[in-house]
Amino acid sequence: MKILDTDILISILRGKKDAEDVLDYLSGEDIAISSITAFELYYGAFKSERTSENIKEVDSLLSSYQVINFDKNASKEAGKIHSKLEKSGKGIGIRDVMIGAICLLNDAGLITRNVKHYSRIGGLRIEKW
Repeated sequence: MKILDTDILISILRGKKDAEDVLDYLSGEDIAISSITAFELYYGAFKSERTSENIKEVDSLLSSYQVINFDKNASKEAGKIHSKLEKSGKGIGIRDVMIGAICLLNDAGLITRNVKHYSRIGGLRIEKW
């Protein structure tokens, strides 16, 4: 399974050519998104000037993918990761930690452009796009 990060989905919503390339590349793969990414997309839609239109676009996009929830196990894994990164002085944003935990627990690779942050999460399979 591959999980798409928020940056890829924003490119899809904006109709960017590179997003089409990602979808072509992943054709036939089991693709999902995290509930954290769904939150980030809705947050962006609600703070935009075209709120209603953007919410409809996010609703439509999300209906195309399985959304994997941030549950108790993901909470525990994210707590462990976040603590370890902070102790090492290499902390990253909490939402990235949460997405990383979801990927690890679901044995899923993450498709992202944000390799700098995600590469700090041990064992996380990352594909840069």
